[in-house]
Amino acid sequence: VLSRTVVLFYGMEPDMEKAYGVLHSWAAQLAACSNAWHIEAQGQVLDRKYHAGAGSLVRRNNTFIRKAAPADIKTNVETVALGVGRQVLHFFPDRVLVYDPHGVGAVGYSQLHITATQRRFIEDGSVPPDAKVVDHTWKYVNKNGGPDRRFRDNRQLPICLYDELSLQSASGLNEVVQVSRCDVAEGFAQA
Repeated sequence: VLSRTVVLFYGMEPDMEKAYGVLHSWAAQLAACSNAWHIEAQGQVLDRKYHAGAGSLVRRNNTFIRKAAPADIKTNVETVALGVGRQVLHFFPDRVLVYDPHGVGAVGYSQLHITATQRRFIEDGSVPPDAKVVDHTWKYVNKNGGPDRRFRDNRQLPICLYDELSLQSASGLNEVVQVSRCDVAEGFAQA
């Protein structure tokens, strides 16, 4: 265990310590969201009538955002862990460590491109308590947006406004995380 353990000791100046505190503050707000999902795949819809009028289909899984120490590293700072499929991103003061089953990679903040957007999402499951419902649609829609009466189980679906974080780097990191609140991702991206 000792031979695999790496010790990282950070001595931060006050400005850096304050900036890292702001990152943790926004991460805590992301973690406080009722739901967080990792977007695994997305594809275009050819016939919107059968997909509640959606322009694309999304495969997503629940994920986590929390304070957690990375494996095999002992450090004097807390890190934010973000689950993205089989990988976990750990946000350190100077870089993001990317843990996956095959090893560990690193992405410097100068190479990391994070964008935050708000996305309308047709929710076919239960609506999270902190989600903002902005509209409704039908499971099967006509061209005019009304319900298609040919289908017996045509129920009304809520359209929620969610925040999306897109994390990309030139070294191959390309992940999207969605959270149920629509006012927190921009602050995290800026931090």
